[in-house]
Amino acid sequence: MRDKVMFAARRKHKMDKLLLEIKMKQERMIQIGLSKGFNNPETIEASQSLDVLILQYQIHKEKLDKSWDIRDSFLRIRDQFSKASIQSLLASLLR
Repeated sequence: MRDKVMFAARRKHKMDKLLLEIKMKQERMIQIGLSKGFNNPETIEASQSLDVLILQYQIHKEKLDKSWDIRDSFLRIRDQFSKASIQSLLASLLR
């Protein structure tokens, strides 16, 4: 369980780093577009590079969300099992 939490933390760090790269690339693309035109090949190249970073971010986010969904599901099942076990034990003691 600890390994999954550490893995999720590393993925979160990677996502934060990607967000910073996205912001910087976005600002650079806008600068190029304003100075050279939005149809300029350099602007288009910067836009495509930005698209790649955004896609990487989305992939990491999806994986992070899934890992937390699995963890939450496990905890809910564990909690329900524990409650059911206690109720069953109490019922058997009261018979």
